[in-house]
Amino acid sequence: MQNIMKKAFSKLTIASFTLFISLFFTSCHKEISTTNQLGNAYTISYTQIFEDFWNSMNKTYVFWGVDPTNWDQIHNTYAPKFAALDKDSTLTSDSINSLSNSYFKGMVDGLIDSHYFLSLYYTLYGISPSQDRKLKNPVFIENLFQTAPYTPSVDGKFYYTAYIDSLYLDGNKMVGIDTSQTVTGNFYALAGFIQNTHILYFSFNVFQLVTQYNSGDSSVHATLDYFFKQLSNPAVSGLIIDVRGNGGGSTQDLNFLIGSLISSPLHIGYTRSKSGSGRLDYTPWADAIVTPRPGFSAFTKPIVALADGESASMAELTTMSLRALSKTTFVGDTTWGANGPLTQNVDYNAGTFNFGNIGTAIETGTTYYYGNAYTSSCMFKYIDGNVYEGKGFPPNYDVKVSLNQIFLPNNTVDDPQLDKAISLLPK
Repeated sequence: MQNIMKKAFSKLTIASFTLFISLFFTSCHKEISTTNQLGNAYTISYTQIFEDFWNSMNKTYVFWGVDPTNWDQIHNTYAPKFAALDKDSTLTSDSINSLSNSYFKGMVDGLIDSHYFLSLYYTLYGISPSQDRKLKNPVFIENLFQTAPYTPSVDGKFYYTAYIDSLYLDGNKMVGIDTSQTVTGNFYALAGFIQNTHILYFSFNVFQLVTQYNSGDSSVHATLDYFFKQLSNPAVSGLIIDVRGNGGGSTQDLNFLIGSLISSPLHIGYTRSKSGSGRLDYTPWADAIVTPRPGFSAFTKPIVALADGESASMAELTTMSLRALSKTTFVGDTTWGANGPLTQNVDYNAGTFNFGNIGTAIETGTTYYYGNAYTSSCMFKYIDGNVYEGKGFPPNYDVKVSLNQIFLPNNTVDDPQLDKAISLLPK
């Protein structure tokens, strides 16, 4: 499952896209027009761009059955606004771009798909309705940049701090680090035992477990091997899996991680996609199953899942999967609320799409679009019958934290959420 870290990825792709396309298109005032390598003219108006986007959303968005947005009213409100961009000859390119951005932002503002990310060709910054909603919460603004027990490194990514590490884990802990620069940032994993207990702890910053395990990085491989080996250690009294600050990643990690804790298929919920082009043309609900990993036995000791408001996508599905096990408790904060699976649009009648064909580059034959909508390809419903998209998955124990609770004088640190997790497990 791709994830909310799309925020960082989009800045890279749109930056290069903007740089390249500026060589061919000098203005988007009134009409955007260019010529492809065959000499055929492409001319598109803002009315066409709007209709293409509105119709694509109408056909491919998977949450219309539960999303409160009145998409017909959106058409009635914004069609005249985009039409006016074609008619007003006094508008400059900058003012048109500003108005267009505000219109798109208004159209998608209430969408519950928390993976949703709208990229427009003329800007480095996309539109994320879920992040905009989160940023309106002052408490979340604090946690966005310093989510306990993570603090940001110089590149803005989240890593486990040495303070928490040294305070809570014994000296035999394993740390796996892949220092390669990737789209999703450096990979970090930590495994070990809570000091003076038999509680096994495992944390990592992004769902790249399978990729990293097969990458050849010795420290990563050793850390993951250590964790998986300890699952069969009879001395282990309990397990903490910490996905706080984890923005998600690959769906193959679900069977890799949760599959190592089970011996029979685990039913975690249901998924459905679109069966046709109608707004409410949905497929039947299909069971969502986690498959046991060959060579592993069921983990029978109690488990605590740690997650927070920055836990998104695969971090949420992992937390939900752990909660589907009878001996798991969820401690922390309500998750981000982005748990609709994503895959390529060609696999379903739903998901990510381009809109507003504005031309084909003469030299390369590459077709460019006014924008791209990154959106879920399926709706996920948990085994309790609830759709948590846009809401987040709630904990059994809601433990709020603030920075002054965590970072204490004299280079000491405390973590109320981890403290609660430890208190729930046998030592």
